[in-house]
Amino acid sequence: MTHDRPTTDLQAADRQFANSGPVPPRCILFFPGTRPELYAKAMASGADQVCMDLEDAVAPDSKEEARDAALSVLRRADFDPARFVLRINQPGTPDGARDLEALSDPEPGRATPWTLMVPKVHASEELEDLRSRLHEGGLSPSFLPVIETAEGLARVEAVAAVDSICGLLFGGLDLSVDLGAALDWDALLYARSRVVLAARLGGVSAIDMPFLRISDPEGLRDEAERVHRLGFKGKAAIHPGHVDALQTVFSPSEQEVERARRITDAARENDGVFLLDGVMVDRPGIIAARRILARADAHLTDPYGD
Repeated sequence: MTHDRPTTDLQAADRQFANSGPVPPRCILFFPGTRPELYAKAMASGADQVCMDLEDAVAPDSKEEARDAALSVLRRADFDPARFVLRINQPGTPDGARDLEALSDPEPGRATPWTLMVPKVHASEELEDLRSRLHEGGLSPSFLPVIETAEGLARVEAVAAVDSICGLLFGGLDLSVDLGAALDWDALLYARSRVVLAARLGGVSAIDMPFLRISDPEGLRDEAERVHRLGFKGKAAIHPGHVDALQTVFSPSEQEVERARRITDAARENDGVFLLDGVMVDRPGIIAARRILARADAHLTDPYGD
């Protein structure tokens, strides 16, 4: 019967939220691969996840040093795999191949990363090949592909459909260079929107690029709020001073949580459309409210073990 349909859809939404997998990080804080001593400081920042970068943050003649440093972090007694991301070099390059060889070489007492950030992903086949290579070495990490080239953006929907990924990271800096576009909001709006759409279709979350101006708190918050409204679930950071602002922006506010609770309470008393504070609430509004509550509850239960 037609009057049962809203309830069925809402129950399906509840199941989706209950089985949606890991909570997307509100902030991923980067630190250079040549600075392993920054691991503890990055973790102490409170960022949902920290990323040790073996790619862009490392000079070509320091790649081996960074690779050894990454292995030393994996040996730490306080290593937390749930909060750690390792950005490897592009798998098709010699440095990328050496990264994979080092990670696949078994060593007693050394942990393995749960998440690998994969730069400059152009096609889904690259991730499938990477997964096969790592499986041969006994590894099965999740991948966080970076969409930062025109070719990768053109194929982002297929990349998002790979079942071993845990999200999409928008790499706006390299993409703007590849496109010959300005590094500003208007020039990158289409690309950001397409990454968000692809992530939604793939059932994963989109994470935005870092804000590059270190000492501009107003600009940081403005850009974070813009990408949050666009559909991004988090944002990368290159400075620990950005963490608190980002994790606030990408968390539901007290007002949002309170209204979401009122909507879900009212939905239990009403079939179909109803008014709340003079505003019409229908099925999409109820689903949005439940998403807010699910996200708020997830962070209250401390998914990253802080």
